[in-house]
Amino acid sequence: MYTVIKIYRVNKINKQQFLDINERASEIYLANGALEDTTYLADNLNGQQGYMGLLDIINVADDELVFFGQSVYRNKSHFEDVRNHVNDEKELDQLYDELTKIVDFSRIVNASFTTEDKK
Repeated sequence: MYTVIKIYRVNKINKQQFLDINERASEIYLANGALEDTTYLADNLNGQQGYMGLLDIINVADDELVFFGQSVYRNKSHFEDVRNHVNDEKELDQLYDELTKIVDFSRIVNASFTTEDKK
């Protein structure tokens, strides 16, 4: 499996607009083959049981909410295939433009993870 994650910091006043944009983008990714595309609202950013919390490694302002986005694919090549298909989606360009107005992209955390191939 291959997953791409994003951590967003969104001003509280932009919460619904952010969710609406992500919901529509998710529909596009799913229609083009993504296995899962989900956005989660943070419930607890403090560490527990001796672990560090997310607040220990990123700064979150009092007027911000934190969201975690996760997209899942069969493998990296499947991710690349889906990405190539959605690159032609004009609506995604519009959604991206809307998102840049409410989210500081330089503060988005992005990473990808894969399961090890079994031999």
